[in-house]
Amino acid sequence: MKAVVIVKENVDEYLSSIVSTIFDSIQVIRSDEDIVSLIYMDPPDLILIDRTYLAEHGTKVIEEFRSNTIYGHLPMVAIYTRDDLARASAVDIPIDDFIVLENSEIEIRRRLEFDTRRAVREMDTNPLTRLPGNESIIRFIQQMFDEEKEIALAWVDLDNFKPYNDRYGFSSGDEVLLATTRILANAVKEIKQDDTFVGHVGGDDFVFICPIGNVRVLCEEIISRFDMVIRNFYNDEDLEQNGIVSTSRSGETTSFPIMSVSIAVVMNEKGHYKHYGEASRDATDIKKYIKGLDGSNYMIDRRGKPR
Repeated sequence: MKAVVIVKENVDEYLSSIVSTIFDSIQVIRSDEDIVSLIYMDPPDLILIDRTYLAEHGTKVIEEFRSNTIYGHLPMVAIYTRDDLARASAVDIPIDDFIVLENSEIEIRRRLEFDTRRAVREMDTNPLTRLPGNESIIRFIQQMFDEEKEIALAWVDLDNFKPYNDRYGFSSGDEVLLATTRILANAVKEIKQDDTFVGHVGGDDFVFICPIGNVRVLCEEIISRFDMVIRNFYNDEDLEQNGIVSTSRSGETTSFPIMSVSIAVVMNEKGHYKHYGEASRDATDIKKYIKGLDGSNYMIDRRGKPR
């Protein structure tokens, strides 16, 4: 990992020695250099901004990164003294956190470690549903495999989501994704078990993980709730014809049933799976089959059963 320290002239030696124990590399950028260009050329994992720079140049650099779509997630940490915190203006600076130079080495180190971990989590969080994304999903599943936990992994896919988006618009599609998120998160939470997880792969694809003994009940509960809730997102005309009916310019009629949910489940019994890719491959095979069925369905594969 890399840290950038923005200073007026020189970086505090005490702080520099602490930062070097956390990050693989440190780049010091002084106020007379092109700060923005230097950071954009080689983005760090965290930006530290010294009080001397802030006193002379204000928050212009901070606001530059805050407004950037790609680098806006970078944690920005101010370097303060205790006297700085006593000033009311300290809370007006749009930073994520601060460290106090008079604090102990362990306090400063832990605070910077927490800041970088939080930034990693936020970067891998789906901006719409706020569920963990792909990296977190893979990391959690691989951890379960490494610990040989007996878990069920369920890939959840919405059927006929694209035709719905085309007819009702992306805003309504987002509402469907949020409703699906609530259904999954609440159902998994209600079983009150350890080793559970809900993630958003992207688009209309989700994942949930639970102990093997709970997966069948969870699948049935999720399907029941989804099938009941989804009808609220269609108008009366589409409900009467049980879906979306569209006519092309050539006069050809196409029908898309009301959205349903397909759940493909694989089991990690007795440490069957060693790698995320193995489970994903098996789940993909199952999903191809059940998506060809009418309505909402789930299928539990037994390839994870010890042979």
